[in-house]
Amino acid sequence: MSQRVVFTFDDASLESLKEMKERRGLPSLGTAMRESIEVSETLQEQVESGFTEIVLRNPSTNQERTIIIPALRKIKTAAAG
Repeated sequence: MSQRVVFTFDDASLESLKEMKERRGLPSLGTAMRESIEVSETLQEQVESGFTEIVLRNPSTNQERTIIIPALRKIKTAAAG
């Protein structure tokens, strides 16, 4: 059973959501929200296992970049405290 939920966004956040929808070719803003929530949940599960950094690798060059998301560290700190 689906339920209707109403969100209020400031202009910048709504524009960001619209851009994500367009870049990904998603059918709706709701789909963009669902995908964002799924990513957030996945990251939170990893934090619960002790992971707080994301390493991206370009398979063409093997160059790597580490992304540190401050909110993930806050989740870990809150869970530990």
